[in-house]
Amino acid sequence: MIDQLRAVGYAGLTMERVAAAAQTGKAALYRRWSDKADLVVETIDHMLPAAEDLPDLGNVRDDMVELMRAKAAVLNSPVGRAVQSLLAEIDRDQPLVKLVDERVFKPRRNMFQLVFDRAVGRGEVHPAHLSPLVAEVGPAMLMYRFLGDSSPVPDQFLVSVVDGVLIPLIRR
Repeated sequence: MIDQLRAVGYAGLTMERVAAAAQTGKAALYRRWSDKADLVVETIDHMLPAAEDLPDLGNVRDDMVELMRAKAAVLNSPVGRAVQSLLAEIDRDQPLVKLVDERVFKPRRNMFQLVFDRAVGRGEVHPAHLSPLVAEVGPAMLMYRFLGDSSPVPDQFLVSVVDGVLIPLIRR
């Protein structure tokens, strides 16, 4: 399904194509997924790191770098490229936008906040330096780079975001 999404985009993806590639019937797909949007969202959700899979390396800097690397690994993979193709079309399909946000993005939105909360508990960061906006900076920069450039997001970029932007923000 991911290969097809990359090849034909969301608009060109059909349950018939997915069934043929999986060597099954459409009825088997419809027993599990109500429609194409449900299939796509569940597949992407399944392939992304789970919200509870947070790194815990003992310090906030290493945790942030590892979390950025995990996110970038997915974005740099065929799944990420399929997501890129999906996001290019998503503004045309508002129900799909809502479904992707609810089932894929929202559960993962607070991963950086949870890393920061642990850092506060360890005494590495003062809570006054944190906010939901600060927790969004790293993922936002990663997505901006991912959506704006078709080449893989390099590790050097991830480390520079953590060391040059996030660490100064949380330790000011």
